[in-house]
Amino acid sequence: MATVPTNISEAVYQIKRWKGVNEALEGEASLKMGEAAVMRNFKVTAGGALQKRGGSVNVAGLLSSYTVTVDAENPQVLYTENGSSSLALTMYPGVQADEMGALEPTGTPVLVTEANADEHEGWYYMDGLGRCFRFEGIERSRR
Repeated sequence: MATVPTNISEAVYQIKRWKGVNEALEGEASLKMGEAAVMRNFKVTAGGALQKRGGSVNVAGLLSSYTVTVDAENPQVLYTENGSSSLALTMYPGVQADEMGALEPTGTPVLVTEANADEHEGWYYMDGLGRCFRFEGIERSRR
């Protein structure tokens, strides 16, 4: 399964009251305690406090550059079939992390079956839960 490693150092500061978003261009203004340059997935309560909005994945180092790596030490078998294969999976030639750290496929998708599986080794499959897997081929055996 692909993961997103990051080496961003972050600090948490306690603020007394939320002062808002300061969207001045870089160099034109400095941020005061309680201001943010960019806001995503937060809401301001009536008392001026910040609350995280639900429903999104929290990733350290948001809006940073990510490198996607594949866990080659723990391969997983996703599907097992007996008899002739009827499985067809939509795969993509690449994968990248978006600005929120979520993995997303890149390139033109292809429907991969047993007939064309060998041509698409190294491509990526996204399951219905948003997990990303690199396709390493089909293992065939006779009984």
